Amino acid sequence: MKRLLAFFKPLRDFFVKHPAVLSGYIIYAYFFITTMDFYSDLKASHFKNFNILERFDALIWMWLLAVALVKIIEYRSRINEQHQIHLEHEKELEVRKAQLSTAHDMIRALQHQINNPLTIILLYIQRAVRQTRGSPELMESLTRVKEGAERIAETLRAFSNAQGIETVESSVGRLARPVHNDDQSRAVDETGAP
Repeated sequence: MKRLLAFFKPLRDFFVKHPAVLSGYIIYAYFFITTMDFYSDLKASHFKNFNILERFDALIWMWLLAVALVKIIEYRSRINEQHQIHLEHEKELEVRKAQLSTAHDMIRALQHQINNPLTIILLYIQRAVRQTRGSPELMESLTRVKEGAERIAETLRAFSNAQGIETVESSVGRLARPVHNDDQSRAVDETGAP
């Protein structure tokens, strides 16, 4: 049974791919059989049953049926293609969601690991600023360190609250940039995250 199915599978696949060929074979086989029957009746009855329309009217219906079959198979193929495209889009969306979730998890872990030492740094900077009121150079240095620490904290907050991540070119190479609701429509990460 399996050998028989294996033998007919390529034939079936060919006719599914090219249904007009199958329809043509059926129509021409019917036409051949009907023509032979018509000539044998014509020879035997000496022109008594010369009703051609009665003999060949099924060909018209078979042709219409073949056209309908081809259209149905084309329609089914289009639906299958659209379904495949839809599945690919859903899969891509799931991948993007997973990537965004992973990025958020990584950022939360970084935030947790960085915020504790950053808080200590900011506290000691405030203490040092109070103690060094007389040295403007030291005050400027401490202010820059404080601004850098606050920038780190703000960047971590921006990434953790982002709706997506995009990559941008910079002088040091590609960098990640958080995308929020207002600019999400124009940003698409090359790694797949929206």
